[in-house]
Amino acid sequence: MKDQNAQQLLAKVMGWSDHSAVHRHVPQLQLLADYKYDHYQRFGPGRRFIESLAIWLKQFDSAGRHTALKLVMDRLVYISDDEFSHLVQTAYPDWIVQERIRLVAEEKRISAHCVGEIVRDRRFEELSIKSLYLGLSDGARTNELRRASYGDISNEQIWQAYELGEGKASEMVAELGATLKKAKFVVDNPRFNMIWLLDDFSGSGNTYIRYDSKENKYKGKIKKIYERLHLGDLIDTSHYEVFLLLYVATRQALDHIEYWADQFTAEKGYKPLQVRVLCVIEPDVALTPESVPNLEALIANCYDDRASDKHIAVGGTTDARWGFAGCALPIVLSHNTPNNSIYLLWGPENFNFHGLFPRVSRHREF
Repeated sequence: MKDQNAQQLLAKVMGWSDHSAVHRHVPQLQLLADYKYDHYQRFGPGRRFIESLAIWLKQFDSAGRHTALKLVMDRLVYISDDEFSHLVQTAYPDWIVQERIRLVAEEKRISAHCVGEIVRDRRFEELSIKSLYLGLSDGARTNELRRASYGDISNEQIWQAYELGEGKASEMVAELGATLKKAKFVVDNPRFNMIWLLDDFSGSGNTYIRYDSKENKYKGKIKKIYERLHLGDLIDTSHYEVFLLLYVATRQALDHIEYWADQFTAEKGYKPLQVRVLCVIEPDVALTPESVPNLEALIANCYDDRASDKHIAVGGTTDARWGFAGCALPIVLSHNTPNNSIYLLWGPENFNFHGLFPRVSRHREF
C-alpha cells in the first residue's frame, strides 16, 4: 500500500500517465527512502521521503520538476547515520592510535614497522593518557568515539565542546594528574600533549579558520582553540601536537584549512595544525551548470532572499543559491543538510521555497 500510494502521488505531481515512467523511477526512490532518506532527522513526526519529494517537486513548474528529479536521482549524496558511525568507529584505531605510534617511533627512534615494540613502550601508554579530545560541534560524536576506543579514552579526557572554562580545565588536569600517578608516571606538572579536535563535516573550511581583511585579523574556531590552549593550564606549550580530525570534508575545505592554519600558526609561533580527514569529498562531486542540464535556471529562480543573511556573507557570496561559499554541493547529512549544499536541498520549511531536506540553522535571526 505504501509503495502504491507513493507511485500515485509522484505520478500525479510529475504528470506521468505512462506506467513505464513510474516503474523506471519509483522502485529506485523507494529503495533509497527505505534504506536512507526516510531517516533524515529533520523530518517531522510521520514524515517520509516520498511524500516530501512530491511536495518539494510541486514547487517547480513542469519542466523544472524533471530537472529537479534528475538531480535527486543522479547527483544527490546522502551520508547516513550508520555511515557516520562507521567512520567514527574507525577513527580511533586507524587514525588516532596510528599518530601515537608515529610519535613514539620518532621520539624513541624505533623503526615504524616495529609496532609491537612501540606499543609496549611506556611512552605509548603515557601519550594515551595525555591525549585530550574536544568536540567542535554537535556532530562531533564524542561519546561514540569514546566507546570505540574500548576504554582507552576516559570521560576525563573528552569534552563535547572546545570552549573550556577555567573550572572544567582545572578538573580535567586534576584527573590527568591522578591517572598518571596511578599508572606510576612521574607527575610534577601534569599537562596534555596530544590535542584532538573532532567534527563531522566541513564544506568550505571558513568556520574553522579564515582571515578577515577588513578587520585585519584571523577568525574561526582554530584561532580560539589555539589561544585557549596557550594559556598553559591545559597543555605543555613546549611539547604538544594539535590534530583536527574531520569525519567528512571536501577537498576545498581541506586545502583552505591547511593553508590558513599554516599562515596563522606560523605568524603566532604556534605548533602547526595537522588535519586528518577520514572521507574526502573530491571536487567533481560539486554541481556545475554543465553537470545537470537546466540546473542554473532552476537554482536562479527558486530561492527565498531571507536565506541571504550575514552568516552567508562570511563565505564571500551575496546569496546562498549555490550554497555557502559557493560550494555547490549536492550533499545531505543524516542529522542536517549543510548550507554548503545548494539552497534547493536545505531551504528552511518556513521559507517561501523550502528544500527537500530542510535545514535547521545554528544561527537565528531576530
